[in-house]
Amino acid sequence: MQRRTLLKLGLAQAIATGMVFPKSVKAGYPSKAFRAKQTSEALLELYGSADIASSDKIEIETPAVASSEMMQVKIRSGFVKTESIAVIVESNPTPFTAYFRLYEPQAYVSTRIRVADSGELLVVVKADGQLHTRRHPVRVGDICAV
Repeated sequence: MQRRTLLKLGLAQAIATGMVFPKSVKAGYPSKAFRAKQTSEALLELYGSADIASSDKIEIETPAVASSEMMQVKIRSGFVKTESIAVIVESNPTPFTAYFRLYEPQAYVSTRIRVADSGELLVVVKADGQLHTRRHPVRVGDICAV
């Protein structure tokens, strides 16, 4: 048996038995929320509700003006038992942008996201079984070095 044939058979068996992509990993990925075209649709797919209370315990830091390519976003949750943080850019064609599952004591996320146009950034934090949200304005424009 040639080495290449052995590798193909081994990979085929691993895929068939679920060793490469276990169902538990795929089950936690919110694919329908990422494909949603509206914010309310994404929230319904992810959390089962689009009605979430606003909170001042969520801190969002973004640049004053972002380029349309990428934007740095820093999010800090003031809740003790933060389970997840979702980032939604309402002006994007598919608004659901990022989803992070967190493990204690982590309550901070820093990432770069693509922003299509000026609008609002919506952050949803799930902490201790409760949902909390905070909106933050985002301005997209040309950044010129002076």
